[in-house]
Amino acid sequence: MRKRNVPYRIYGGLSFYQRKEVKDALAYFRMTVNPNDDEALRRIINYPARGIGEKTVEKIRVAALANGVSMWDAICSPQTVGLQLNAGTIKKIEGFRDIIQSAINQDIAGVNAAQVAESIYARAGLTTSLIVDKTPENISRLENLNELLSAVNQFVEERLEQGSRWVMMNDFLSEVSLATDQDKEDDADTPK
Repeated sequence: MRKRNVPYRIYGGLSFYQRKEVKDALAYFRMTVNPNDDEALRRIINYPARGIGEKTVEKIRVAALANGVSMWDAICSPQTVGLQLNAGTIKKIEGFRDIIQSAINQDIAGVNAAQVAESIYARAGLTTSLIVDKTPENISRLENLNELLSAVNQFVEERLEQGSRWVMMNDFLSEVSLATDQDKEDDADTPK
């Protein structure tokens, strides 16, 4: 409804951008623009599951804090911050880091937001487990992720049609931020 500019109100449910799977995908997008976003990193470092547990995340957080750096900096230079992890865990973290670094590199190279989003979906495997396990909940989550990807594609197409030469991930995230702010204002105006 939002993309057709039709007014709508959500009662007793979650706004589209407040759904877990959408927030997870947006956290990947946020990391593309700002890898030092510790909140986004904590949200997605083990999503989809890649065997990086809470204890490891806490070790990363503590090492980053002790050295005055972001968690991203800590996982990029674990020895520099004294992060003691076993080889298997380091390999898992390197896999996550490679996904994010690839998206960052694309963004820096001027790849449009839709292509970066598609690459993140593919490399991170955001839809893979949802496709395999066809529960009603997973089908709904898959539909939401596909809708988000469609929204990014539509956003890029509209901006290109308007004459923009570059439509970056930061542009899309700014638009999402405005949409979620509007949803919050609408929720505040709704009688409880």
